[in-house]
Amino acid sequence: MTLAARPWDPRLGPLQVATLRRALEREGMVTAWWSDLPGARMTEHAHAFPETRWVVEGFLRVTAGAEAVDLGPGDRLDLPPNLPHTIEVLGLAQVIYVSGMPGGA
Repeated sequence: MTLAARPWDPRLGPLQVATLRRALEREGMVTAWWSDLPGARMTEHAHAFPETRWVVEGFLRVTAGAEAVDLGPGDRLDLPPNLPHTIEVLGLAQVIYVSGMPGGA
């Protein structure tokens, strides 16, 4: 599995929580937005469903096994189901991101 971020497409509109949520909802996802403080870390975990993380502000690192991808404003990462991963906030600022999962999950 290769972790690969997709950059922001300005044709979607302004880079803000509402824009990202609408885009994911058009894909049939249920969304939520999150903010985490500098230094925050989430221990290794996995979901039984695919999950998307889309950064609005700040920087986030997602690590799965030996692979890591750093996400900044506008970057989107789609994770497959059952992939163990960790998450950590990078830098000195908070991170704000939108997460999405399939509507039936």
